[in-house]
Amino acid sequence: MRGAIFLALVGLRAVAHAQAPVEERGVAANLSLDAQQRVEFARRAAEQAASGLKTAESDLHRAESALESAQKQHDEAKSRLERARRNLDQARAKAKESHATYERESAQFDLRRRGAP
Repeated sequence: MRGAIFLALVGLRAVAHAQAPVEERGVAANLSLDAQQRVEFARRAAEQAASGLKTAESDLHRAESALESAQKQHDEAKSRLERARRNLDQARAKAKESHATYERESAQFDLRRRGAP
């Protein structure tokens, strides 16, 4: 129903346009050209917006991937740090124990050396 009304109005406009003086036909043509240019401008703007959206989505995915990679590196570095701290604690304990053993053995050696004829 609406389509039929629209077609009738378009047909009446075409008839009225054909009967209008040349000056009025130019105004209608200019209005039509302006509308066509606005549609084209809007289409280009929509295409640019869609392209910008794709770029922004791609940038987001790259940033998320970089963040995940950085988090993995951080976790690995933290794990290495914890391992290094444990190793240092063990090395300190071993060094302390070895030094105590050395002092004890050295003292016993001195006692034997002094007590030996």
